[in-house]
Parts: sequence; C-alpha cells; structure tokens
Amino acid sequence: MGRAKKPGAPGRTVIPPAIVSSVSRRLVRVFERFRFHLDHHLFIVPQQCYLYVEARRKEWGSQEPAPPMPRGSTTNIPLGRLRFMGKGDRWEWDPYSWSDEFWDHREAVIGSPEDLMLAMLQALAV
Repeated sequence: MGRAKKPGAPGRTVIPPAIVSSVSRRLVRVFERFRFHLDHHLFIVPQQCYLYVEARRKEWGSQEPAPPMPRGSTTNIPLGRLRFMGKGDRWEWDPYSWSDEFWDHREAVIGSPEDLMLAMLQALAV
C-alpha cells in the first residue's frame, strides 16, 4: 500500500506567503536547536491549508545542502502536517499513522509551531 498523497496541486496554498516563511523559519530553528539537522534534511511543503513537514536522513558523513525535493517523493519521512487555523501562532498537527499509512485526524494537537515541532521530533526520535 502506498503512502497517502497530499491533496490538491503541489505548491498551491491558501496560507499567506509571509506566514509560510515565518513559520518555516521557526520550525527550522527548533529542528536545528535539537541538532536533528546533523543527520536529517528538513522539508516544509505548503499545500492547500497545510504545511507538510518531512525529513530525509542524510547519507553518512554528508555535509552537503539538502537536495531539491522531487514532486510526489516517497523517500521522505512524513513527520506530520500542520493545518493553518487563521493565525501564525495557532496550528493543528495531524501525525502520520505508519500502520495505516494515512493522516491521523483523531489525535490532532493544537499549539504553536515550536510546540508542534517538538512533538514531531519526538516521533522522529522513536
């Protein structure tokens, strides 16, 4: 069974560009603060009302910048998706359910981008 596709056209979003940029920087800061950037590339993909957050493990010893993410990539690890709730400080996180390969709406968590990134990193570390 393949991973559930992101809805809508790639790159099309209703989230204001300034918010996408600001929240992406905030998510990257948390990712780097816990040094996950040493082993993983982080990808934040705005699409429809979501920011999809994915990671890809770096090759051993690689210090090169992240390669461009191909459309429809299945090599990345989905950490979750953040649903825009009208403000830059309030988002809803849907974790990815690996057992069923879909976005788990039942366990959605609401919070700031930093709090939600911490939750995603805990899932990545497990």
